[in-house]
Amino acid sequence: MMKRIYLILMVLAILLSAGMFLFEEPDNASEISPENLLLAFSDDSHYWSTDLVADKIIKQDPALLLIDVRNPDEYLDFSLPGALNIPLENILDPEWEDYFSAEDYDIVFFSNDEIYADQAWILLQRQDFKNLRVMKGGLNHWAVTILQPPIPKQSDPEEAFALYSFRMAARQYFGGGSIDAAPASQPEKIEITRKKKSTAAEGGC
Repeated sequence: MMKRIYLILMVLAILLSAGMFLFEEPDNASEISPENLLLAFSDDSHYWSTDLVADKIIKQDPALLLIDVRNPDEYLDFSLPGALNIPLENILDPEWEDYFSAEDYDIVFFSNDEIYADQAWILLQRQDFKNLRVMKGGLNHWAVTILQPPIPKQSDPEEAFALYSFRMAARQYFGGGSIDAAPASQPEKIEITRKKKSTAAEGGC
């Protein structure tokens, strides 16, 4: 319950800091109302675990589109394989709209923790883009789950040992725990197909 209240208070603060007044009607039919945005944000289903993200990277899931919303220097120091760098302050620039409008992508935002990634999610969810996710815990949690996974206790259930085995295999895949590797450059521009955004008449509340 306290976590839910914290999330709602955080989204309220972000909306206000972005100049999105809570009781203001949307500027156009494609924007969702602040009330519905709060409901969507309070649903944890938009968070993806580091384990799920790692699994999709390893399997080279073609639907996965990773977006690193940190600044370029942080991105060059270390990022996830194949991630595109779109700093938070540029997330609403028109040049990126085709990425967020593309069909059949699961767009996963990440930052060092969740704060910048959550803000990116909120800003684009407000514009009614679909299939937006946030990597739970960000790169800080990636480091302690995928790059340096803790050894389960002998009393832990069998599932904990299965998860540990997966994480150790993922650790090997991602460089044996090193966080010094950096992407050589921005990935090449992705070929995309535009999809129509839903209008107010096409959806529910």
